[in-house]
Amino acid sequence: MTSNTDASALNEWDVEGEERLYRTLHKYWHPVMYAADLTDQPQRVILLETLVVVVRLGNEVRAFADRCAHRGTAVSLGWVEGDCLRCPYHGWLYDADGQCIEYPSRDDVAISPAARLERFHAAEENGLIYVCLADEPRFPIPAFPEFGDPAYRVVSIPEYDWEVGAARRTENFVDFSHFAWVHDGVLASRDQPLVPDHVVTREDGELRTQIVVEEPAGTEKTSTIEGVDSAATNIPGARNYRIAIPFTVWLQQEVPGDQRFVLFMACQPLGPKRCRSFTFNARTFAHDEPDETYVKFQQKVIEQDRPIAESQRPEELPVDLREEMYVRGADQVSVEYRRWLLELVQESEGERTYD
Repeated sequence: MTSNTDASALNEWDVEGEERLYRTLHKYWHPVMYAADLTDQPQRVILLETLVVVVRLGNEVRAFADRCAHRGTAVSLGWVEGDCLRCPYHGWLYDADGQCIEYPSRDDVAISPAARLERFHAAEENGLIYVCLADEPRFPIPAFPEFGDPAYRVVSIPEYDWEVGAARRTENFVDFSHFAWVHDGVLASRDQPLVPDHVVTREDGELRTQIVVEEPAGTEKTSTIEGVDSAATNIPGARNYRIAIPFTVWLQQEVPGDQRFVLFMACQPLGPKRCRSFTFNARTFAHDEPDETYVKFQQKVIEQDRPIAESQRPEELPVDLREEMYVRGADQVSVEYRRWLLELVQESEGERTYD
């Protein structure tokens, strides 16, 4: 039995671990918005409690700290002029590198090299805008090969916010034992709660695994799969998972007739206890079916998960494996995910403080 003193010390230790993990997240690419939502005007986003302006300048995506060097005004309230960004307060004009090139109030004053916006890494990939706040991203942007592949019908799901840390949300996505209980009749059945054996491996900044499960037939999604026996109650198939560190999941589901259904979820850490998720699904079947069918199905799953995830305490993922319990085999993905996150924290800090 653990004494109150020991439990208190353990809790404090884990809080420290959560904070250490959070501090390392600026070293990774994170999604901040759907690319389709970035028009010809600057947009403010929040990443790791940092206010960022995202804008297209010269046909390229740029990201800067949303703060004018002159009086701290949000330049996201400004506008694009040619290949430059105009601050709305005093009209300072910034080029694509963030350097101010015009003081409208005086034309006889040399522009200081310090008159610039802090620039961050920005990229457009997978139908998303990504930002990294560090000098050099730790891993490349996760792969989503189905995006742009004509064999797939790709559909975006409206973004959504959860009052929980991004790591909790990511782990929820790959928590196999909750399917039968939270998604009974939708993704699994309480009559079949067993999690099959599976092997978790690391490769190229990803955790990878495969499970073979049966999904209920006759749902909004499965009823559109071609070649399914109308009398079937369940549809068997393999699910291939890739969890790209830190907060992206690619799921490829094999369905009858050598067809595929893919989910791609990328999570944005707004702060330590709040996140925003961007999701696409892609299918090789039923291209003529209304996309809204799949959007509503995914939103049903999301809303079943949300109150469960938001009830978890702490809201951040405990990276100390002693803080929560595990079931051997069933929770293997969670164990390996947390271990890798902790290793990356220790690698980032150049030290090792606990196992």
